[in-house]
Parts: sequence; C-alpha cells; structure tokens
Amino acid sequence: MEIGVNVLGLEALFEGKIRPVLDFAAAADRVGVDLICTGDHLGFNADAHAQRVSEHNFLFPLDHPWYEPISLLSSIAAVTERARLGVSVLIATVRPPALLAKQVATLDALSDGRVTMGFGVGWQEAEYTATNMPFDARFGRMEETVAACRELWTQAPATFKGRDFAFENYHSIPLSTQERVPVLFGFGPSQRNFDRVARVADGWTVNPADLATFTDSVALLRNTFEAHDRDPDTARVQVSASPVRRDNGSVDLEATAEKAHDWSDRGASVVVFRPVVFDCAAEELPELLDWMISVREA
Repeated sequence: MEIGVNVLGLEALFEGKIRPVLDFAAAADRVGVDLICTGDHLGFNADAHAQRVSEHNFLFPLDHPWYEPISLLSSIAAVTERARLGVSVLIATVRPPALLAKQVATLDALSDGRVTMGFGVGWQEAEYTATNMPFDARFGRMEETVAACRELWTQAPATFKGRDFAFENYHSIPLSTQERVPVLFGFGPSQRNFDRVARVADGWTVNPADLATFTDSVALLRNTFEAHDRDPDTARVQVSASPVRRDNGSVDLEATAEKAHDWSDRGASVVVFRPVVFDCAAEELPELLDWMISVREA
C-alpha cells in the first residue's frame, strides 16, 4: 500500500497563506509519503454550488480557494524529490488537449518524471460555459482528450484526428519525461467507464460515493483490463480515506488506520489522507505525517 496526502485546503491551518503548504509538502516528501495531490475547480455558479451542497453534501463553501492545480504542483515539484504528484481530480475536459498536454509535460519535466494524474469531467455545466467547452458528451471527449495527450507527450511531430479536435505534423516540446504518464479516471464504476480506462488510462480514482461497491468494482476493473489484453495487476486504484470519528466527534486514528488497511486488502493501490479534515493544528502536522507513514509500514 502507498500513502498519499492531499493538500487541498491546507492553507486554512496557516492563516490562509499558501506558501507554508510548500513547506508541508517538502516535509511529507522527506518522511516518505508516496503521493502529494490536490483538487480542482475553476469556479462556481452560486446556484449550482448551493444545489450541490443541498443534494450531495458538497463540503466546500463558495468562498473556498481553489488554487490552479498544475501551478501549485509545479511549486511543490521544486521543493520535493521523490513523491509522485497529481490531482484528484483535474477537470480535464474544460481544458483544450494541446494546453493540457503542455501543462502536464512541463510538470513532468519539473518533477523529473513524477506525475500521476487523476482526470475527471466534473459535475458543473457552468465551468464548461465559462471556458467555452461543450458540456454534452464529455465522457467520450475525455477518452479522446487522453488519446490526444498521449500523442503529444510521446511524438514530435504528432498527428491526431478525433471527433472534437485534430492536429497534424504538430510539434509540442517538451515531451513527457516518463515513457507513459499514468492517468487515472475519476469515473463512476461501470463497464462502459472501465472500458474507457482500459483503452487509454491506467487506473481508477474512487469517488467516495462509490466506495459501497468497492470490492466488486475493483474486480470489474481488473477483469476489464484483462479483456483489453492488459495486465490486471497494473490497474492502479486510488482511494481517499476520511478519518473515522468516535461518538464524541474526535478522530480515531487507530480505526482510521484499520480502514486504510481494509481498502488496501480489497484492492487499493494508494490510500490518500487530507490533513485539514483531521482536526489538527499546524504544529501537529509533523506528528500526523509520522502516523501516515506508520499506517503504510504496519
């Protein structure tokens, strides 16, 4: 089992300042955390946000800061040496593939080949409207986006012809540092979606709403990889684990560790913790990092 840390919202422990988050990322890298990631939203329509809070218990207030993830990870790349870097998840289909490929290739170069990207399609039409991207058929366009990016990451000149975009004899340098940039899809678990994963991606980053069927879903993902002539053991599965709380509301670290081990036993490749929801102060973060490493080593 690998251990990841999600720095989304961590600036709240530093009086809203983002630069101390870089120091935390460097500390996480030093102690041996395997993955450092963040989240993504370009912005919100206020009515859509209110509906999401009401119907889906969306945890983030409208005024929550969402730092542009590739920019933030580029800064983290500069202060870390070994942890992989990613987004869980980047709303890839509001970004043109040529721009997305350039951003990821640049991050891969800055990190010396440590990128593992989680891609999703989001839920909010307003983000698509604001970027002049079509909201309809976004799931299929995701597959096409990754296929186009893989050409741009590995070929110069690159040629691609799809339903929504195309390029020919196109040079986009730098290429990715890695021979194959790992891409995980943050889709719901279904045969159709896992076919998309098996065709162009490398694994699944799990929405908390889909954890109830996790064991069966992992089996379906691996079977789908095998059906596409891919090694099922290479399918990467990323789970975000919320802290377990006692009846009085306090965090139970022992029970949380047991839950992480259970996810691992049932097929999770990496379990990700988000420190800001563990009710700790900034000065307690080193102790929390040590606990995370102990979970992996137990």
